[in-house]
Amino acid sequence: MDILKKFNDNFKDHNASYKMVTVLSMLDTCDKNGRAYFDEVLERFQNFYFQRYQKGKIIERDNKVLANVANIDKKTVKNTFLQGPVAHLGELLNLDKDNQVLSFCQELTEELAYKTKNELRKIAFKHLYEYYRNIGGLGLTTEDFRDLPLEYPVKADDIASFSGHNRVKGIHPIDKDDFKAVIILCTLGGSNYPNQWIDEENGILKYYAEGRKGPDGVKNYNLEMRSNKAIIESKEKGFPLYVFTRDAKGELYHFAGEFEYQTLEEEQGEVYFVLKRKEVNQDRVSLPDVSYEQNQEELDIVGDEDVKTVIEDVEKYIEGKGFEFEEGLIKNLFLSLKTKPFVILAGISGTGKSQLGELFANALGANRENRRYRLVSVRPDWNDSTDLLGYLNLQNEFVKGPLTEILEVALENPCYPYYVCLDEMNLARVEYYFSEFLSIIESRRWAENTIISAPIDNKGYSNNSELFFPPNLYVIGTVNMDETTHSFSRKVLDRANTIELSQVDLSKMPSLQKNLEPPYNMENSFLQSSYLTLKDCLPEYQSYLQGIIPELESVNGFLENLGLHVGYRVRDEFCFFMLYNQKFELMKEKKCIDLQILQKILPRIHGSSIEVEEVLGELKSYCEEQGYELSNSKLNFMLRRYNQDGFTSFWA
Repeated sequence: MDILKKFNDNFKDHNASYKMVTVLSMLDTCDKNGRAYFDEVLERFQNFYFQRYQKGKIIERDNKVLANVANIDKKTVKNTFLQGPVAHLGELLNLDKDNQVLSFCQELTEELAYKTKNELRKIAFKHLYEYYRNIGGLGLTTEDFRDLPLEYPVKADDIASFSGHNRVKGIHPIDKDDFKAVIILCTLGGSNYPNQWIDEENGILKYYAEGRKGPDGVKNYNLEMRSNKAIIESKEKGFPLYVFTRDAKGELYHFAGEFEYQTLEEEQGEVYFVLKRKEVNQDRVSLPDVSYEQNQEELDIVGDEDVKTVIEDVEKYIEGKGFEFEEGLIKNLFLSLKTKPFVILAGISGTGKSQLGELFANALGANRENRRYRLVSVRPDWNDSTDLLGYLNLQNEFVKGPLTEILEVALENPCYPYYVCLDEMNLARVEYYFSEFLSIIESRRWAENTIISAPIDNKGYSNNSELFFPPNLYVIGTVNMDETTHSFSRKVLDRANTIELSQVDLSKMPSLQKNLEPPYNMENSFLQSSYLTLKDCLPEYQSYLQGIIPELESVNGFLENLGLHVGYRVRDEFCFFMLYNQKFELMKEKKCIDLQILQKILPRIHGSSIEVEEVLGELKSYCEEQGYELSNSKLNFMLRRYNQDGFTSFWA
């Protein structure tokens, strides 16, 4: 195919990895017509290099800009991307600046079928492999295997070095402490034992068992051999089968996917396995029509050094709308959403909780008109997730719930942040209708340089085959605590920062400053978390984190007697909150620690036992000694309530 040859020829200079990574990023994000959002491709492009940095691999040649990917801002990456691969791919890649869409040339899109995409992916990966081999950046790790992209290239030597088996073997059982799997190297169309696709597009593969030829030239199969047995037992024991294929000897093997053992077959004395690839969703949903209003919006991308200025502009915008909130609240909300895309705003009725969430979203470019902000009023009779997801009506038609609607739009438009406000979310028991989503948030992980979650169980009624919690969705819940509402379990409190709007100054008049236009239309990377586990922060910030974690350990020690001490999830989110603040220089470190004790620790404490009073007293003494004013004030309130009522909790 001439167009594939053009790509192959364009890649040959091996001056940098940029062009190959750009094409791979396009293939991962484009729709069936070969079009992708510019910002999504740029995000994949940058994350490729950042992931190599996190794994300790050679990122690029020392003289290349992205060799320093951990220390450059997104604007620099964008300029490098535009001036390098986008420009040098020339006629093979087109940029529509008005609609911020990248597309493959027409010659390719006319034949952009499953096989064509795979062949182009193989070509790009082949040149990328050769490039990194030349600069010494190869080598497979356990972490690589957890999320291999399709058509990832290896040589038999790579696998043998990783597995410890002979390079000529086709089956490599792996049984390491943290990694159990079977790696299969498959040559298709061999002369004697023709391994082959039974159905390539649906991923059904015929692979011959290992055996030895006897003196009579007949191959004898021993299914008790470690290699054969490993495949047979893989399904029962839950071992993944990682299959790499090549068309002929001497070529690179390319990753064909994670497979499952199906059956063992025998035909004319030859024994083979039938293996089926686990479902891989390669085809993206179609982009909305380029005339759709949202695609004509110019998105703002800012570097770390500009975040503080942005937050100050957001504060001014909210003041210009006539709302007054306590100092530092907007910074706190930003850090909380950056740490975890679920935040609880608590306080007495009329303190502006719902307005705060909407104004914050508006200031960053999301509103009800462009469908990127949605207010959902929780009803007292909600007892399961159907009120959010949807239900079947009497005509057996699926009626979408509000969350399904915004999930579908958010998944189709990954560059834009979307906000859902669950207003008065504790009018119903949160665990009844939101428990599934709390678990889904915890399932988030890195995959192909983006954040994905486990699928949401929508009973198959949505237009999409599967729904996920996308990395561009942010949930803000508002709560009142009175006789009409329900309290929160630790499952909920552990998964959110609880921000209390408690300061009320009735004498303070609204600012006369006017700033009615939203200052930004921010791209999703502004709020999206860079870290999901503490490992994501290491080794770059290890010394800083080791300096602040003892503060959390000290507080945790007081809680152990009550069985209310926190675990690793809270530790990680405490670290993320502190780390983002340090990077963006928003608040003093002591203020941040104070906020995290107030928002992540104190809401857990409630009860009427003497032990509760003792723990509150110990914590109060500690916070007073350390100068944690906000936490000390809340502890004073909780102790007064205990002395007056014989019971206390965080909530007013």
